[in-house]
Order: sequence, then structure tokens, then C-alpha cells
Amino acid sequence: MICFTPRNKYYTRSRVYSPVRIGGIMAATAVKKLYVLLCGFEVLPLGVSIRGSDNRIIVAEPICAYLAETEIGWVLFDTGIDASRIHDPVLAQTYYIDRGWTTLPVVHPAHSLTGQLEEIGVRPEDIHQVVLSHMHVDHTGYLKLFRHAKIIAQRAEHHYALHTPPELGNIIEDYNLPELDWQLIEGDCELMPGIQLISTPGHTPGHQSALISLPSGTRLVLTFDAGDFLQNFEQNLLPGSASDDAQALASILRLKQLAGEPGSMLFPLHDPGFIQTAKLAPLYYD
Repeated sequence: MICFTPRNKYYTRSRVYSPVRIGGIMAATAVKKLYVLLCGFEVLPLGVSIRGSDNRIIVAEPICAYLAETEIGWVLFDTGIDASRIHDPVLAQTYYIDRGWTTLPVVHPAHSLTGQLEEIGVRPEDIHQVVLSHMHVDHTGYLKLFRHAKIIAQRAEHHYALHTPPELGNIIEDYNLPELDWQLIEGDCELMPGIQLISTPGHTPGHQSALISLPSGTRLVLTFDAGDFLQNFEQNLLPGSASDDAQALASILRLKQLAGEPGSMLFPLHDPGFIQTAKLAPLYYD
């Protein structure tokens, strides 16, 4: 792994990778396949995703995680939302209704994270790296299944999440587990050839996105919550909530620029239209 920080520290691991062509330039990728795991839906006012929108309009937004099969092993991006706190009336009251959720997230058996992994032939213990885009409830739900793995997050996000009182967006019990093996990074980081983590603060102080280079030569720009919808990027629209508006807009513009490069494709995590056309696991991108 090669990680660059403001102090220019880095770590490397040697390995031989297969070359691929991206935008006419030969590059290397360790990625074999990328799976989209649909882990449920959040039923939210439109203004949560598009700043200034009419909140009378309610949108069912997908909750996704991504799984990459690589030459090094399996890498999971985010972990979905813990369904047990939704289906138990007491827990739902404590963690959602009392914190201001007007409608509970929808997680059916078909959305089970472990069930989708099993269908691919992967067990949680097979996954040795988990990348967190940020530490909101719909991304940290099943961290408890990966106490054996390296949990990779931005240092700023880890600090923010642990020092933010429980609110609408976070459940500290998801990630405040002493057994978790954190690997905290600062800024952009090349996790391995073909997987680059991109610092995109604004939605939260330590939000990060990812670039995934596939064997076909296509590069996927995984936005996570820097912008929920394609519309955020097409019209440069801020998300409904941001820790810093200037940073949030800069991150949207950066990802938009990356997606505009040859061979690249924008991959919005919460877009209700995009998810209907995406290849869902056990199908994959390669």
C-alpha cells in the first residue's frame, strides 16, 4: 500500500500486477471484479440529498456497499446498515425515532449483507480490508463482523465520529469497538494498484471516495456521499447537510473532473435511478 499524508509518509508492498489500458495509457490494476451490494433503502426528504429542495418530496435512496476481488484478496467498501436496530421496535425507537427519523430505513432479507456475500461465495472472515467512506449509520452497520480486518478510514473522520454526540446520522456503537483494527490515513492513498482512495471532505470532515480501475480499462469513480445523486454532479449542487460547504463543493467538482477523464464513469451511491441500471451482485463489473 502507498499512502501519502501531509507529512509525506508512505508504506509500500511489492507485487506484480497485470497491465491494463486506461484512457490510452498503460496502467496496472490488482482489481479483478467489483460487486455492488444493495443493502436496503432510506426513505428521506429530497432536501437531504439536494440542498434547498422541496422536502414534501420523499425519495427512496439505496444503501450500497461495494466488494472488490483483487489479486491481494477481498476489499469491502462500507458495510451497510444494521437491520437488527430497524426490526426490533425498542432499538428502532432508541436509535432512529427518538433521534428524528420520521420513516425507518427499509432492509428486506434480500438486502442482507452476509446473504449477498454468501451468494458470491465469500464469508466475512475472507475480507481482510474494509474501507469506510465515512462513519454515518448507513455505512458502519456491520463493522462488528470485521474485527479481524484492517479498517481504513481518514484520521479526520475517525476523530470526528468518536467525538460527535449521537445524532441523526451516526450510531457510535457501530464503530466504538475496542477490537477494531484501525488504519488511519490522511489525504489521498493508493491502497493497491487499481484502488485509489480520494480525500473528499465536506459532507463530513473526513469523507473519502474511491477510484477503481477494472481489467477492462474502465475506471469507476465511487462518489459515496460526496454527492448522493448524479444531479449533484451535473448541476454542482451541494448535499443537504455538510460539515463545510466550501469543501463539499470542491469535492463534488474534483470527482466530476475525475469522472470526465477518458475511460471513467461516475458511480453515485444513493441515486435511486442509477441503482436500477447497475449490475447488482452476484453480477459484477470487470
